[in-house]
Amino acid sequence: MSKNSPNTSPPNTSPRIKKSTSQIINHFLVLISDEVGSISILIMGLFIILLTLSLGIIDLSDAYLAKRELTSIGESAVSIAAQSLDQARYYNDGVSNPGAFVPIDCTLAASKFQSEIAQAMLRESALSVNSFSCQGDQIVADISASISPAVRFPIINDLVGKSISIKASVGAGSVVK
Repeated sequence: MSKNSPNTSPPNTSPRIKKSTSQIINHFLVLISDEVGSISILIMGLFIILLTLSLGIIDLSDAYLAKRELTSIGESAVSIAAQSLDQARYYNDGVSNPGAFVPIDCTLAASKFQSEIAQAMLRESALSVNSFSCQGDQIVADISASISPAVRFPIINDLVGKSISIKASVGAGSVVK
């Protein structure tokens, strides 16, 4: 055989290297096409996503129920405060128009509201009054509380916070019928 005959391989490539390269490629293709166990990894991943979403929904539902409970407490307190009749205005001026508001003693109403809120608790957490307004014989108040989440995860609580702040706005007035 001559050096430049057409049956010889190029000078830098040996048949041994070609065989090794083709074996590596074939082995790699077998590994890629082998899907044994991939469904279990997929199911575990989907289960973790479903579990995380479920716990998030539980926390959102708990926060919604806490807001409803805070609103109920606030409505109860503002209803009691709205019954604080300003007797001087009521008996001197009178209330004769149906649909008119009964005069409220704002100082007494604020005291009653603060007292009711101070006695109330939302899931073992004290309530705070952010604002209280008594104008035009109507009372409007903003209250808030901080509660702990229903589901506690160390990593998520560090990112989001260890408590959830719940706020509610309530109002009331007494109308003459």
